[in-house]
Amino acid sequence: MNKSMTNLFVGLLIGIVVGAGALFIVTPSSGPATYTITTAGSTTVYPLSQEWSSIFHEDFPAFLVNAAAGGSGVGQSQVAERLIHIGGSSSYPSAQYRANYTNVKILPVAADALAIVVNPSVNGSLFRLDSDMAAAIFQGNITTWEDFASTFHVSVAATGTIDVYVRSDASGTTATFGKWLSTSTGNPNPYANLTWRLGSSEVISWPAGFNAVMGNPGVASGVKGDSKAIGYVGFAFTEGLTDADLYNYGNGEWVVPSLAAALKAIPTTLTDPGQDLMNSATSGAYPIARLLFYLVNVDNVPWYVIVYLDWAIAQGQAYVSGVGYVPINGTAAASYSLNAVGMLKPTM
Repeated sequence: MNKSMTNLFVGLLIGIVVGAGALFIVTPSSGPATYTITTAGSTTVYPLSQEWSSIFHEDFPAFLVNAAAGGSGVGQSQVAERLIHIGGSSSYPSAQYRANYTNVKILPVAADALAIVVNPSVNGSLFRLDSDMAAAIFQGNITTWEDFASTFHVSVAATGTIDVYVRSDASGTTATFGKWLSTSTGNPNPYANLTWRLGSSEVISWPAGFNAVMGNPGVASGVKGDSKAIGYVGFAFTEGLTDADLYNYGNGEWVVPSLAAALKAIPTTLTDPGQDLMNSATSGAYPIARLLFYLVNVDNVPWYVIVYLDWAIAQGQAYVSGVGYVPINGTAAASYSLNAVGMLKPTM
């Protein structure tokens, strides 16, 4: 098959497969025996990429998906530099990034929520926080559990220093958490009105004495091993920990963290993948919900990458909840991504 015929074949193949949920895959007669897709980035997205990699390869042995972590910053930079095919990001890239890399497309692939977790020794299985309370702890206004209890007129079993675990790496989880903490000034708390001052970038300069560790697994492990600890992680990393009920001032409710509550935060229409899902006014919506993203560079998107993306957004949603995240099939987020994938043109 000559080059022009191969290109025609691939174009027809993509036209058949994309949007159909990858119902079948026929590879070109020329080319490698296997097709390798590379992805790296967010430690939140990484477990999902691992799961998809395994299942996709089982169904279609000619395709290999090499998944790696490294943090959202790594995923964003490496896909922009065309070092990888797909960058995983748990936060919507900054305005500066989007302006610098207009050739990078941002595709929602699942939804997630961020949990504030404490060691079960802090207060058993029940712990409640609003954004004022969380801001007071995570910017060091309050440093002991006794001060926390007296300031906010609550009962806490723990005493002594509050051991705070945070991320040391560039993290979309950190950016999302900082964004929610920035809502602290609007929360009608009668005991304190604490304004968050540390920003919402992927790297935050935390107060001295905090335990800065790598990745969601590092934070979860640290909190699990420390009887006075608190930290923040994606929902998929809460096993063995107490995840706090959070106050959503958008609907005026205390919300128990759950995948169903996170799903309620996704709007019925989505014209911008960066649309804010926090503090949704929808009843029962969890206040720190977010979309998870795959980033692709239109200058480095072989046909087999497009096939994988379509599969992940369509058929791959069947495996999302098993990893601890929220499937987006049937939502405006999935429609947005499928339309965007359908517009990609294979680079080879």
